Amino acid sequence: MSTTPRAASQTRAGAQHPVRLSVLARPHWVNAWLLRSTARPYLRLNGTEHPLTWGRTGTFPLQPGTYVLEAFWRYRGTRAPLGTGTLRVQVHHDEEVFVEARNGPLNHQPLRLRRRPTT
Repeated sequence: MSTTPRAASQTRAGAQHPVRLSVLARPHWVNAWLLRSTARPYLRLNGTEHPLTWGRTGTFPLQPGTYVLEAFWRYRGTRAPLGTGTLRVQVHHDEEVFVEARNGPLNHQPLRLRRRPTT
């Protein structure tokens, strides 16, 4: 299991084949006005933190393997991670994995990470 994302995987012929993880953080419509204006979403990928933007997909090139994803938000000016949700994903060669992180209608509900099919 890798601790940091790597740029791409290689086949036997040496050609580059990207393996990508895409993460979309979306607040629930009931409390979106509050989170969009006062908080920022983050993704912790195997322990390494990456800032996200509400409503925009963050893309991470990876090596094939198993990864632990933790999505959370922080209110501006604070360091405490809030609403943490966790998901373990297996990424294979030549695969794109799409994960949506979304909280519930109540502000105390954590982000739920769900793997979605890619189109």
